[in-house]
Amino acid sequence: MERNKKIKIVIIVLAVLLGLSLSALGGTLLYNKTAKSAPAAVTVPDNLITPSGDAGEPESSQSGVQYGSSDIALSSAQAAADKTRKAAAIELYNKQPQENTPFWVGNMLPGDSETKYFRVRVSYHDKITVHYKAAVRAGYEKLAEVLKVRVKLLTTGETMYDGLMRDMPEALTHQLASGQSAADELYYEITAYLDTSVGNEYQNKELIADFRWWVEETGNLDNSPKTGDTSSVMPWAVLTVCSLSIIIFLLAVRSRKEEEENG
Repeated sequence: MERNKKIKIVIIVLAVLLGLSLSALGGTLLYNKTAKSAPAAVTVPDNLITPSGDAGEPESSQSGVQYGSSDIALSSAQAAADKTRKAAAIELYNKQPQENTPFWVGNMLPGDSETKYFRVRVSYHDKITVHYKAAVRAGYEKLAEVLKVRVKLLTTGETMYDGLMRDMPEALTHQLASGQSAADELYYEITAYLDTSVGNEYQNKELIADFRWWVEETGNLDNSPKTGDTSSVMPWAVLTVCSLSIIIFLLAVRSRKEEEENG
């Protein structure tokens, strides 16, 4: 009788531990999914956005202004910060062959522009084609009459499109090929702008578009490099399995003892 009581206490403790493990496991999985769903920001490599040899020396000798070393260091740091460009991170892989992100502009004046950067990382093998399309949402047709967009693939230096956003082709494409599994990165510079000749009737208007990237050769997509990291999930999964196994074992032992005592 005393032994059954001890087994019961152990089962209760393990049941509580199992509940905590399941809660922690579920929370970890939910956090990982939420964290991956929000596009991260990465820095665009300088060699993709800064033409070589365009940095000039300060003309301090002509202006007569003397610069100290601390002033020069501060100016250099500020210049480096000004040249830093952040890109939204887009991932395409076997479980996510397409991804959308919204784009908004508003209160633009003639001659204004808005530039965004995107890093599209594709995990694949063999040959694939990466497609891009900007689709203006319904209800924003007014500004779409004059809003232009220039799509530049910084990775190759190619200007893929320059014209009205609403007249963009069904897809702007770029092909990738690799004899083995690879994770290639494509950097896009997308600039929405208004010509200086645009009339005043388009002021105080806004536009929302969906930027979409996708791959149709889904069979050639591989796992994302992020999906291989299970370090945060594994301990809770092991603890859950162990707790459940011990509970089942103790319940079986207790049931057998009760049968022996009653028999």
